[in-house]
Amino acid sequence: MKTKTLIVIAAAALAACSKSGGKPGEKVLVYGAVAVSGSADPNMVASVYDADLVGLTYDTLYEYEYLARPFKLKPALAAAMPEVSKDRRTYTIKLKPGIFYPDDACFKETGGKGREFEAKDFVHAMYRKADPKTKSQTWWTIEGLIEGLNGLRTQAAAKPFDYDTVIDDLKALDRHTLQFRLKRPFPQIMWVLAKESMAPHPLECARHYGEDFANHTVGLGPFKLDEWQKNARYTLVRNEKYREDYYPTEGEPADQAAGRLADAGKRIPFADKVVVHEFSQMQPYWLQFRSGKFAFGRVPGEFTEEVFKLKSKEGNKKIWERDAKGERILNPDYAAKYAYYPLFLLDFIYRGFNFEDPIVGGRGKGKKLRQALALAHDIEAENDLFYNGLNVIYAGIVPPGVQGFDPTVKHPYRGPDLERAKKLLAEAGYPEGKGLPELQECGSEEGRTVEQSAFFIKNAERIGVKIRYEAMRFAELSKKLKEKRCQIMGLAWGGDWPDAQNFVQLAYGPNKSPGSNNFNYDVPEVNALYEQALPLPPSKERDVIYQKINAIILEDQPFHGAMARTRDYLIPPGTLNFKPEEMLSNHAKYIRLAEWGDAK
Repeated sequence: MKTKTLIVIAAAALAACSKSGGKPGEKVLVYGAVAVSGSADPNMVASVYDADLVGLTYDTLYEYEYLARPFKLKPALAAAMPEVSKDRRTYTIKLKPGIFYPDDACFKETGGKGREFEAKDFVHAMYRKADPKTKSQTWWTIEGLIEGLNGLRTQAAAKPFDYDTVIDDLKALDRHTLQFRLKRPFPQIMWVLAKESMAPHPLECARHYGEDFANHTVGLGPFKLDEWQKNARYTLVRNEKYREDYYPTEGEPADQAAGRLADAGKRIPFADKVVVHEFSQMQPYWLQFRSGKFAFGRVPGEFTEEVFKLKSKEGNKKIWERDAKGERILNPDYAAKYAYYPLFLLDFIYRGFNFEDPIVGGRGKGKKLRQALALAHDIEAENDLFYNGLNVIYAGIVPPGVQGFDPTVKHPYRGPDLERAKKLLAEAGYPEGKGLPELQECGSEEGRTVEQSAFFIKNAERIGVKIRYEAMRFAELSKKLKEKRCQIMGLAWGGDWPDAQNFVQLAYGPNKSPGSNNFNYDVPEVNALYEQALPLPPSKERDVIYQKINAIILEDQPFHGAMARTRDYLIPPGTLNFKPEEMLSNHAKYIRLAEWGDAK
């Protein structure tokens, strides 16, 4: 997804405020995150925080059914689901007429009045991704899918990109009809079309604002960017030209019981204004949450014992009190104030090794070194120490929650096994670490991430391997990864769409940095298997191929892991319709407060 959205091991907190920043009578909702959004341009989405901003200010052809689990899609800007050819390659999409952009100075031909959304806007948005000069962060989402688009990108290496060129496999048939033809069947294309990064936007506005387009939204979403104080907060206001959109009328049985269908069929968004505060540390966020200023919030890992009942504890190992459904139980003070919503993530937390590095890379000595480090590390203890023992540890690259995950697969190098680790290290040519230079791991400067890396480094020292940790800001880390200058990296990948392909593609050679394959794993056998599986929908046939890929990866150990996280959300009674899901970035348009706060 992806490069894709990078999520460093320490992920963001999300919260909303019921009273702040509005005029009397104005309905105001406030989010918070221990993170910083860097761009409001769909072409430049590089983190989940960028996606949150873009998802509220831009719109897509299709979107997720808010309450549906398993996930389903429905038309958004599209008038209906696409017409698909028998060979599953050609998609024809009718667009809803009469949808207009908000007024903006970039619409010079209409004197600043927003024009109607047309099929050409989607085409040009895809052209912007293909144009090398834009340095798109989201080109990976469509790279290789549409042959003509890749051809335009190749031609642009020698001459300026021609946005007036018409290609046969991506075009506007008329103002409200879009058609594209895939190079080969790709069943995940509908999930891709629902991503924020695929949002259409006016080419003339991107040209008008240039690099500042990343700070200035001209989108079709429910809100418009009103004010942005970088590294502090941004304010969104209702887009009065937003299309007709209504709260869902169907959901799961639990949604009815939780009151999440009381607003069925009502026009959305409910809020007039959204204010997103950006925190630099967890502590101030948590203090504000406990003071009652937030309408909903996520429990930071370090405060889990404060919130949930602990049954027993031995060292770092914790056993939690659980109810008949297996869910943890809130402590009385929190149970009296909040409902609890556990969210199990489609998640891949890993520690990767640069497969192109002369020391830790390759399938020779570097492979034995990686295997030795895996056996030296205690991932169970890491889970207990940093995740309260709540992460799901699994073997390989396919996480729980998608078809293709096999819970019976065992990790062949799961540590700790120091004797075996030392033996493999010696076979790599570094007995007791002798002759091995100090290795380098780069990662986030966030305190918890630094501590996790220190734990890994300590485990490596037990077999004689020395590792130096280089902490840096997210932007610097991202740049280093794209330039293949990290020898070891501790990262996480959150699912972009609910399909195992989104994770297996991380091991596909052509997706190497600056693509989503940050560990630059490139093995011909794996690449061939991935390409064989690519046209297949989720099926037993595809599962068999993915299991073969998984087995090769587990032997090669281009990464250590993996773990999947659980988010713990607390919701007070006055917050309605909140159903968290991190693949959805437009929650704010569905949320209503029983009592909206006025400005103070």
